[in-house]
Amino acid sequence: MPFTTRIDHPQHLIVFHNTGQLFRDDLNSVLTLFRDPQFPASYDLVTLFDADVSADIDHTALVDHAIERQRTLQERTPEHAIKSAFVDVPAGLKPMLELWPLFFPASQGNLSIRFFDTMDDALVWLDRRPFDFDALPLFQPQANAEERSIRPG
Repeated sequence: MPFTTRIDHPQHLIVFHNTGQLFRDDLNSVLTLFRDPQFPASYDLVTLFDADVSADIDHTALVDHAIERQRTLQERTPEHAIKSAFVDVPAGLKPMLELWPLFFPASQGNLSIRFFDTMDDALVWLDRRPFDFDALPLFQPQANAEERSIRPG
């Protein structure tokens, strides 16, 4: 599943936009992004889906991802509890994604996950203003100096 990551610095918000089909490698790509030192670990998250998003992944892989996601966010020690809003999740993905909050108990206080039918409801919960997704800059971590030195051109 190709996904795009955009960042709204003034609102301290990361916006993921998912299209196509979800595979296990896509989950690993999200974890890699979370682990990047340039990823703003204290920003809240919004995840958007195109209507045609589907999944070719089993529940075990999704559970593994949820556990690693929790561990990664705990290692990054954000300054505040992160809120993660999933908006208009396609019916085929909803049963799998609804497992995620089980891995982030409210008592831990490091991540709250909620599902919303509309962006307006998600923004109210996040205490954010509407945004123009296409106008937000892409989050593209810079390659480290070693990688830049070995790339041609």
